[in-house]
Amino acid sequence: MKISDVFTAGGLPSVTYNSRENLELEDNLILDLDIKGKIISITGPTKIGKTTLCKKVMPEEDFILISGGSIKSGDLFWSTIVDKMAVANSVHKDKGKEKEVKETSIFKVAGEGGFFGWLKIKAEGSDSKSESKKDTEKESETFTPAPINLAIDSLLKTNKILMIDDFHYCDPDIQREIIRALKEPVGSDLRVILCSVPHRGVDSIKVEKEMEGRVIRLAIDPWEREELYEISKKGFDALNIECPDSVIQNFISESYKSPHLMQEFCYWLCRVNKIREKQQYMQQLPEEINFEDFYMNLVKDHASKDLYDKLVAGPPRDRKQRGFKNGSEGDIYYAVMIALSYLTHETEITVDTVREKLKEILVPTSMPNKTQVNQVLQKMSNLAKDHTNREPAIDFQSDRLYIVDPFFSFYLKWSEK
Repeated sequence: MKISDVFTAGGLPSVTYNSRENLELEDNLILDLDIKGKIISITGPTKIGKTTLCKKVMPEEDFILISGGSIKSGDLFWSTIVDKMAVANSVHKDKGKEKEVKETSIFKVAGEGGFFGWLKIKAEGSDSKSESKKDTEKESETFTPAPINLAIDSLLKTNKILMIDDFHYCDPDIQREIIRALKEPVGSDLRVILCSVPHRGVDSIKVEKEMEGRVIRLAIDPWEREELYEISKKGFDALNIECPDSVIQNFISESYKSPHLMQEFCYWLCRVNKIREKQQYMQQLPEEINFEDFYMNLVKDHASKDLYDKLVAGPPRDRKQRGFKNGSEGDIYYAVMIALSYLTHETEITVDTVREKLKEILVPTSMPNKTQVNQVLQKMSNLAKDHTNREPAIDFQSDRLYIVDPFFSFYLKWSEK
């Protein structure tokens, strides 16, 4: 058994899977899927296990998964479903014309009888034989149904479940178009699951008021410490490894309540200690570990670096350099990003919270006003959205910034500033 089979950050865990039985998530989802005429809205932080839960409850062949970030138009959404279901996008119909020609042949039969005094007889008679022949002319017509009709018809006929991940990431106009189109099919027993982050979980209702009362909410709470601990316990036991409790507790504190990050930490701890697979004999891992070096090495080549660099750079233009109390300089985008790196454990970050942190790191003459900070956070949110086709790492809504990706929070805290 390899360590990648045990600690599966980003994959579907088996050995380290925790169903969180006290929350009855699996049972509730199974029961919710039996309810007719309802859309299921699953909410929870990014990388909390929404998709993993669905895959544990439903075989992958039973549902069609669409990423909200890839939905740029309603037609593209329905066409993607058609492609994933391998549905023919055109119908051929033959129209035939037939002409039947009958031919009849008449012939005579004659004979003579008699030898040696026999009576000589001549008989005549007639018979007929019919032959028929059909000439067929065929014309072919090709119909191209609208993708929306093909998609909905195929989903209903196959009884497949439509699952849209990061639904809130769609443009509101597209959300409205999709929800309106789904209302009638849902009433005809089409099953639909929408996955969103908590602060966007009511988007499906907000965009279409008639959906009020037709949505079942299933909330997935952030992981508790004991639940994250179980991941490490199951994994290390399966690998015949004993890990000091102090190390595990530190991992839990830095995981941002994310099972994915917890899996990542445990996997890399094994690699650092030259463990590649299950040990033949119980192996004790060292208690002394330089956590700062460990975490900084993890973020050194992390994918979040590209987004971080993009947000720090901001839109291309010349900007005023602001002085930091440590003697360095940087523009307002760099300053706000440094402030955010100290706020990564906050559930939601207000403009005022950012300004309070800026006061601690900037000289007084370099302090931006509230409007400037608000504009920077909005621009950063837009840049993050343009950076990916999936859930953006940060989201600015109603004067609050949400760092929705725990991996980006982890990168912000531990990357070199």
